[in-house]
Amino acid sequence: MKPKLLLTGQWGWAASSPLAYTLQRNAKYAHFGYTKSFRSLMRYFISKNENANILLDRGIDKKVLKIYNRVVSGTWENFNCYKPGSHNMNLTQDLEPIRDFPLKYFTNLVTGIPTITKYMDFYHALHDHVVQKGYKSVGDGASSVTLDQSPYLDRFYKTLKNEFSVKQINIARDPVRRFFGCYTAILRKSKDRGNAGTTTNLNYNLNYIPRIKEAIRVLGSDNVHVTVMEELWEDDGTSKQQLSNFLDHPIPELWKNLYAPDRGHLVKFDPDVPCQAYGQDQEELTEDMYYSYKEKFQHVYDAWEDYFGSLPLYWGQHLDYNTGRPL
Repeated sequence: MKPKLLLTGQWGWAASSPLAYTLQRNAKYAHFGYTKSFRSLMRYFISKNENANILLDRGIDKKVLKIYNRVVSGTWENFNCYKPGSHNMNLTQDLEPIRDFPLKYFTNLVTGIPTITKYMDFYHALHDHVVQKGYKSVGDGASSVTLDQSPYLDRFYKTLKNEFSVKQINIARDPVRRFFGCYTAILRKSKDRGNAGTTTNLNYNLNYIPRIKEAIRVLGSDNVHVTVMEELWEDDGTSKQQLSNFLDHPIPELWKNLYAPDRGHLVKFDPDVPCQAYGQDQEELTEDMYYSYKEKFQHVYDAWEDYFGSLPLYWGQHLDYNTGRPL
């Protein structure tokens, strides 16, 4: 039987961190290793390189190397874990199961030219280690944007599927509220840096359906699950049960999610989910603004409704941010 690898095909500002925390900390289903996502290993693909073993077109990603250096020096545990905007999964409870994981596998991953072989070797070793601690799978936050059609990526995912039993979870959120989360985060970062910043790239990959279809093309329909943030945290438990059925593993309790109920600009920083308040409190998404943006992005809602048959809970409706419910 192949080892299991779970990819979280995530979109920003859709509670992908609380989902990952749920799967690793609460459900003890998938362990993500040293942080939420090593997807940066997959960021710079070579679309025309005929050598399918080479993973990147440059050296190891700086973020991964910084984590490695802190792991080596013993300073990664709890580093910046409560910093606003942090997506780290390096609490003591996260790292305790891999405290005795041999460092040689991480060393091999970051040494020399990154390759698919090194990627596979790392996750094979991590899997063999964490299943002994009670986990069922390893996980990687492989962003959905990496699922582009190219001969190289087809070879990469073919190799991945040959080595692992691969599943992917995609978590979506109301498009306008996701867009506005991106917008306010850009404003926040610009203010922090003392400049005006830019808001030119604000479609922010809102088109869910093409990415979902591509994931299904690559991984197969039985291996791809789409969940909606609002429904996973706020419906009658149906979405949580569907996720549990997909994983064939119980989901006892969901991690805290500050976007559900959605408080918009009223959200307050919470150290349990440090990434979520960052930027969200910079500006109010008023009712007029919401419906103006919705008109601009109506094609996203239409595509979802055409594909799934209906819109999810609270989508296309402005919310009262005192209650997190539609007006």
